[in-house]
Amino acid sequence: MVDRPDKSLSLALQIAARVQSAARLRQLLFGPFLHETETNAYRMVHGAGDGLEGFHVDAYSGFLVVEVLTKAALRSAPLLEAAIAEALRPRGIVRKLRYEEKGRGHVLDEVAWGEKPPAEVTVLENGIPFCVELMGGLHTGLFMDMREEHARLRRLAAGRRVLNTFAYTGAFSVAAALGGASAVTSVDVVPKVLERAKKNFLLAGIDPEAHRFARMDVLEYLRMAERRGWLFDAIVLDPPTFASFKSGSWSLKSGYGQLLERALAVLERDGLLWIAANTESLPAERFEKTVAAALGASGRSARTLAVSGLPPDYPTPPSSPEARYLKVHVVEVTS
Repeated sequence: MVDRPDKSLSLALQIAARVQSAARLRQLLFGPFLHETETNAYRMVHGAGDGLEGFHVDAYSGFLVVEVLTKAALRSAPLLEAAIAEALRPRGIVRKLRYEEKGRGHVLDEVAWGEKPPAEVTVLENGIPFCVELMGGLHTGLFMDMREEHARLRRLAAGRRVLNTFAYTGAFSVAAALGGASAVTSVDVVPKVLERAKKNFLLAGIDPEAHRFARMDVLEYLRMAERRGWLFDAIVLDPPTFASFKSGSWSLKSGYGQLLERALAVLERDGLLWIAANTESLPAERFEKTVAAALGASGRSARTLAVSGLPPDYPTPPSSPEARYLKVHVVEVTS
């Protein structure tokens, strides 16, 4: 069945109005799109929070990436892309369609409008340059919902030995090094992302040779560090929901307590823990109980310095508290 022209026009006008509203909020937060700003990588549209359910739109230094989350949203994708092209005049728009096959996530991407982005694009987050890839994968290389925590670590890192577990492309590591950390260790099991982390160090004017990179299963690394008596003054725990290793698999829901136990064993007195859960499948109340139980079992004294979640460019409906998927606790372990 083909939509009537008046119905299609009404939908297009509705989408255009919501894009304009979303763009106004981001202009308040980051400045006008396509202008030189300290942060040019952020979420332009966050699904239902911007009245555009089924879509995420991310800005990357003049390019826009439209992530289509459902088959229903795919039908409206051309209208959304036309609206953001008209409102923002980006250099180009990439469309990413997520789908699952045999239990694994995949993505199909294409240039929907304007020019194709180069293989690598350099963006800015609070003035820090990072390299991203806008096509060819599920993720671009920068998790922008952690922007405010990167900045917090940078403020608190001076003189600390920092361990960044599940380091991915090293955003926390770069922030710590720029904040004056005495040494930063980045641990991830995937060699490609560690190489990107080193590139991000170089982009930020940091010599990666002055820091450490370990291609290892994080739990294995923490056990090794405990055996060798290595201690850290700050540890970042930002794990994936699920991970597979040669030695087995790990799940955030069932394994976070063990991860915290291992991290606490190598955390120096007065050390800081960044404890993050980036999933709707672990409710905030259960996450808080997991953190409290692990700290209690350790027998160490602690105090919470900050509790945070999604930044303001990731708005959500008040009626859907589960949509606030990101939970972060920053804890100082004082004894």
